[in-house]
Amino acid sequence: MRFQLPQFIETEVKLVGPFTLRQFLWIAAGAALNFIIFTIGGLTWFFILGLPLAAIFLALAFVKINELPLINYIAYALSYIINPHKYVYKNDQKENIQVPPTQQP
Repeated sequence: MRFQLPQFIETEVKLVGPFTLRQFLWIAAGAALNFIIFTIGGLTWFFILGLPLAAIFLALAFVKINELPLINYIAYALSYIINPHKYVYKNDQKENIQVPPTQQP
């Protein structure tokens, strides 16, 4: 009996048009926040807050560094900043230093 092995498991499936589900959710969240900013604050606050917010959400949706999403790098940076790190050198090798005996005249 032959079994079919899954292929291309590292690529995300395009669910919503040309976007993956993760990309679509980032874009939808940014659009929803921009809509709220526009309806509450008006056009002035939309240009002040909405356009930089849109750029951030588009970067979170599309930017990849070394084939990892930008949100992973942000999480790594926050964990590095928040978690205490202490580097201690521990020598595992035991050195046997032998001193030659001194000669007495």
